[in-house]
Amino acid sequence: MKNRGIALLTGLVLLAAVSLLALSATTGTLLQRNMAINYEENALALQNASVAANYALAWLNSRAVIERQSGCQINCLLPVGIRNPGEIPDQPEFESAEWWRNNAFAAGFNPETGETSLTPDQGAEPARWIIEEIHYIATGDSREEYGAEGLGYYRILSRGSGRNERSVAVIETINARPWEGDFQAGAYPLDGPDSAFCAQFESRYDCGSLSWRQRR
Repeated sequence: MKNRGIALLTGLVLLAAVSLLALSATTGTLLQRNMAINYEENALALQNASVAANYALAWLNSRAVIERQSGCQINCLLPVGIRNPGEIPDQPEFESAEWWRNNAFAAGFNPETGETSLTPDQGAEPARWIIEEIHYIATGDSREEYGAEGLGYYRILSRGSGRNERSVAVIETINARPWEGDFQAGAYPLDGPDSAFCAQFESRYDCGSLSWRQRR
């Protein structure tokens, strides 16, 4: 009887050890699975924010030269969808989804016509963009071929989400765009390489994206 009791106790100890190992393995698997889902969600949110940023840059480069008063330094913009300096909060990445809906444009939306083009899956919340002019320089050399009478610097902020609306990424790009020169405005939405607009200036001016960072 004593031997049988010892055997039973030993079996129970072994069974408890095996159960703990199984529970630990299951917990580790679940943790890895959640980490993979979070990574995938964050990657999708960042991808969607990048899609919106590309639409914003295309919109900026598609504006005709007459839409900005030549040589004017501040509050000179006529284009729909481009804000003047100081109109965007310092930390828009912490603004609510409602703020973005009210102040930014959805990727694929044309602020001028109100039409929306087809875009890839944009997650739980449509990816959105907003543009702010942050600096302007009068260059004064428009008499030369491919010249520009002004060079504007712009902050593009874009927000994307994953399949879960709580998975959010906000990116900021600083972009340059010449104005008032002998060149053609770009297309919106893009119908070719996004470098075509800047290629007209033969590297004589800052043009296109100058910096990039993820704010959230």
